[in-house]
Amino acid sequence: MIGRRCDVTTRTLPEQKKRAEIPHRRERLVVRLWNRLGVEARSLLPTWIFFMFSFSLLRLTQNVILSDAGIDVVPPSKVFVGSLIVAKALLTVDRLRLFTRFQHGPILVIVVLKTLAYMLVAFVFQYSQGIYEHRHMVFAEAAREVALRFTTARFWVIQAWLVVLIFAFAATREFARRIGRSRFRRLFLGR
Repeated sequence: MIGRRCDVTTRTLPEQKKRAEIPHRRERLVVRLWNRLGVEARSLLPTWIFFMFSFSLLRLTQNVILSDAGIDVVPPSKVFVGSLIVAKALLTVDRLRLFTRFQHGPILVIVVLKTLAYMLVAFVFQYSQGIYEHRHMVFAEAAREVALRFTTARFWVIQAWLVVLIFAFAATREFARRIGRSRFRRLFLGR
C-alpha cells in the first residue's frame, strides 16, 4: 500500500501538469467554439429573420397564383434554406470589409455597391447549392442542370425581388450604421 502511494507521488511535476492541462485545453476549446457559434448566430439572426419573412411572403404569393393552375409550389424547406443562404452570403461579404474606403461617401453609392456584391455572392451560393442538390450526377451534368434552372423566367423574377430586398436591407443597415444603432432603434421603434 505504501509502495503504491510512493509510485503515484514519484511522477514529475511537468507530467502532472501536462495531464491536468489536457481536460482544461479541451474545455477552453469547447467554450471558445461555443462562444464563436453564439456570436455567429447573433449576427446571422436579424438578417435571416428579414429574409425568412420576405421569402415567406414571396412563397405565399407564388402559392396563391400557381395553385389555381395546379402547379407545384416551393416547399417551406427551400424558403428556410434560401433565407439562410442569402443571410450567410451577406455576412460573408460584410466580413471581407470591402467597403471601408467608401464609408464616408454618399449612402446611395455604398448601398448600390453592397447590393451588387451581395448579389454576386448570393448567386455563387445559389449555384453551389444547385450543384450540391445534383451531387449524384457528374459535375458537368450537374452544372448543365443548374444552368438550365438559371434560364427560366421564374429564376429571374426571384432575382429581381432579391435585388429589391437586398437593396432595402442594405439601405436600412447603412442608415442605422450612419446615425448609430441606438438612435436608429429609438427613431424606428420609439424606444
